[in-house]
Amino acid sequence: MDDTLTRADAPMDDRILVLHVDDEPQVADLTVESLEATTGGFDVRTETDPHEALGQLSVDPIDCVISDYRMPGLDGIELLRAVREEYPNLPFILFTGDGSEEVASEAIDAGVTSYVRKGGTDVYDRLANAVRNAVGRRRSERRARIARDRLLALYEQTDGFYILDSEWNVVYWNQTIADRTELPADEVLDENFWDVFPEATETHVHNVFQRAMSSGEPTEFETNYEPFGYWVELRVYPVENGLFVHSREISEKKEREQEMERRNHILESFASTVSHDLRNPLNVAEGNLQLAQETGDFEHLEEVAQAHNRMRNLIDELLRLARGEELELTLVSVQGVAERAWDTVSSGATELILDADSEIRAHESQLQRLFENLFWNAIDHGDASTIRVGMLDDGLFVEDDGPGISPTERQTVFDSGYSTAEGSPGYGLSIVRGIVETHAWDIEIAESAAGGARFEITGLDREA
Repeated sequence: MDDTLTRADAPMDDRILVLHVDDEPQVADLTVESLEATTGGFDVRTETDPHEALGQLSVDPIDCVISDYRMPGLDGIELLRAVREEYPNLPFILFTGDGSEEVASEAIDAGVTSYVRKGGTDVYDRLANAVRNAVGRRRSERRARIARDRLLALYEQTDGFYILDSEWNVVYWNQTIADRTELPADEVLDENFWDVFPEATETHVHNVFQRAMSSGEPTEFETNYEPFGYWVELRVYPVENGLFVHSREISEKKEREQEMERRNHILESFASTVSHDLRNPLNVAEGNLQLAQETGDFEHLEEVAQAHNRMRNLIDELLRLARGEELELTLVSVQGVAERAWDTVSSGATELILDADSEIRAHESQLQRLFENLFWNAIDHGDASTIRVGMLDDGLFVEDDGPGISPTERQTVFDSGYSTAEGSPGYGLSIVRGIVETHAWDIEIAESAAGGARFEITGLDREA
């Protein structure tokens, strides 16, 4: 039986309750007086019958046993063995005048805590020090066990938790981490952590764990552990001969953060480019209004009304995104959306060829913005005479017959503010990329058959 469990009510203050066992009452009384006269805070109880002493251990929260060796019926070694069967961790000091090596060796084999020979002027000081040291170690170990058990119980109920020793072997593996990794404890315990997770040796986790083990400094960090496909927050606490590791999955938190970043990106894009997108319908409105004034033909005002309606839709879209509303995906005609985009962009010197009689699932207004910006890019930066829109197996393309985009610039052209035309704000292709990312599509730049720029957008949900 473990005495840390049966003696859970033992006092944890500074006083030490000692049971002294000696069959000679005079010696016992002298020992009691001498110990209680020291500054050790001892409370000593005496028992002359070793058998009765065993019974007293089950009644009182004894911190330490001091026993003589030669006693009738049950000598000190026999009493020690009996105590160890019930209380394996209870400090036991053999206090005897028999100083033979044979007795000392037998006492050590039986699990004695300390061995003090009677005699000398300082014997009771030595005895008091032996008791204090033994009880102090036991109390410290007990507090450490209690703290560890509480910590383990806490983490067992909450997040993933495991313990690695100084050789990187797994010595504790709670159920949460077992469920998360689909590795039960019996497959992981006593195994080398880096053998169980060889992929981790190539990650940031390996470097941080090594640094924490060598420096003894606690640390915490977040990482995406790709082999298991989740984000975790790791708190690493160096302890004696190893590491405590608290692992909390934060995949949902990261998804929320990434969604927030995506929304912020959209809003920043709108904030910096709304004037860019409004420029096109505004130019159409101004041009048709001027024609109506010059010719008196009020049919041009229909074009003005359509341009104003396009601007209103762009502004409404910005407000919906600012309020965090999801963009509704609907089944739209690629050709129909491209034609409406061309109405706000069309240039007399440029021809639009449509070979895109298909439907895809998209946000209609956003898709129109994408076409508008690609069309304007071909006209303003490519001086194109022909623009073609066509379908791919899993997407669509927009290409022109302009000078094209060199391979070295095919990534940088999507950066906000990048432009090859003097006076251009350089937002058009940045807007295109933002719309593509919002729909979870992909975009690549290639060279068209005519040597111009070809934008291929893939990953579309194509219905026909």
